Amino acid sequence: MRHVDPDTLALLALGEKVADSDAPEHLAQCDECSAELTHFSRAVSAGRSTLDAGELVEPAPRVWTRISDELGLAAEPQPAPVIELAPRRRWVPVVGIAASVALVASVGLTAWGITRPTPAIVLASATLDSFPNWPDATGKAVVEESTDGTRVVQVSFDAPGLGDEYTEVWLISSDATRLVSLGTVAGSRGTLTIPAGVDLSIYDLVDVSAEPYDGDPAHSGDSILRGRLA
Repeated sequence: MRHVDPDTLALLALGEKVADSDAPEHLAQCDECSAELTHFSRAVSAGRSTLDAGELVEPAPRVWTRISDELGLAAEPQPAPVIELAPRRRWVPVVGIAASVALVASVGLTAWGITRPTPAIVLASATLDSFPNWPDATGKAVVEESTDGTRVVQVSFDAPGLGDEYTEVWLISSDATRLVSLGTVAGSRGTLTIPAGVDLSIYDLVDVSAEPYDGDPAHSGDSILRGRLA
């Protein structure tokens, strides 16, 4: 019985059209060729499963070092001994290629898992309550810390009636006697870095103020929203 050519099997596994019109009928009757096609199809599925893994980045050299250590690979590849094989399984080279695709896909996913960014930790949050002059204002604040120790406060708010003023975000002490400006916000949301020396157990009030363009860096006294971090 003439078996299906391995190149044809590989194309079928990829979903491509083939010139051999007898291949489907042969596969329906030949368990050997059908099994080979199944092996190819699994390798193709493994390779294609990485398409939804997100954008891959070029890993640092340390990533490949860790992969080599885990797989027990030698630092310097040694020549493999040559072993003569019986001239039988003509599809072995194609299976090797398909297996290589699966291995590369697996290594790619491993590298992506090692190098993907670690999410920041939420340290505190606050609901921002409006002041009497801004009855319709609403907002919230979230403090996050990244793996390198940098802290930021993310604010989002809605302040109907805001005119020519700009908004500035502050951290204020519990007794309202000390304050630190974190910066201005363009629009209704912003992310601002908290200085390293600021103790949030003391400066635990987040304040959003309306500031006139008068060149004065001090707080205007016109707070739109304020809330205590918890």
